[in-house]
Amino acid sequence: MTAVETRLSRVSIVGRVADELTREDLGPPRVDAALRNSPRRAVRKQDGYFVFADLAASPPEYEIDLTGRQLQARRLTVSVPAGTALTIDPAGEDDLQVIITGIAGDRVSFAAIPFVPSIGDGALVHGEGGFSSVLAEPVEGMDVDGAELLSAAGLLVGQALRIVRSTRLLLRPGPYYPFPESTTVVVLRVVENMLGSAPIPDARLQVTAVNGAPVASVPVGGVSLFRAELPTGGTPPTIPFMIGTQAARTTVTNARGDAVYYYAPAAPVTSLTVSVSKAGYVTQSRTVTVQPGARTSDLVQLVRT
Repeated sequence: MTAVETRLSRVSIVGRVADELTREDLGPPRVDAALRNSPRRAVRKQDGYFVFADLAASPPEYEIDLTGRQLQARRLTVSVPAGTALTIDPAGEDDLQVIITGIAGDRVSFAAIPFVPSIGDGALVHGEGGFSSVLAEPVEGMDVDGAELLSAAGLLVGQALRIVRSTRLLLRPGPYYPFPESTTVVVLRVVENMLGSAPIPDARLQVTAVNGAPVASVPVGGVSLFRAELPTGGTPPTIPFMIGTQAARTTVTNARGDAVYYYAPAAPVTSLTVSVSKAGYVTQSRTVTVQPGARTSDLVQLVRT
């Protein structure tokens, strides 16, 4: 009898999750991680880490569902080479993303941010045109309006900048999240334009303009950041506004048809133009008048094709 030896190459997947608004780590029971179409649940830790260990090397791709109370659900598709461990490292997520308003030596200035969770010195900094440097001093605290870099040579006023805090995955607040007072919150409910107005889940919403100014993208350190030049009606005629990554301008409705966008209290957002789409429905563009520092709600009715 011939003996046949069978070897199975196993893989592991590791990630770390934080709340996008507070940047606090999300451990159990606040968040769950599961493999789609599998009873497997991750080993989770209070510091936000989740681990899927000893997985089969096939299928070549795994789909991971991240869910948490009052947070938007998220699905990740990852590929893991046989016999290896993959640490999920999403570029551009746990960043401070700003537009430069001034440069003095190696210090860059930007519009004041009410609160910045700590980013340590030595953190990577990416700018337009292939610029890279590191933080010379930590960036943290209240009303932060600048950062000291090891070198700011090559940067220009008006350019976008990414200051990397960590490689954590971020979960965005959902429509029923307990937002801090004075946060600018825009909640859109998407329903069918038919008798009964049934909610439409999984509709895709994407911001196309802010205060009437079109959204444009710029590559920064391998990540596309989106911004808009907001009209002021005075001097200067426009001011730059950082929207963030594609995830910041795009969201989907939940089972009740609700979706949310949020901005800091000082953000100069007075209107959002949003494209709303889903297969089987006519895409609609909707402009919503926004009340800064308050909660705005609006209804979008989609017509079946």
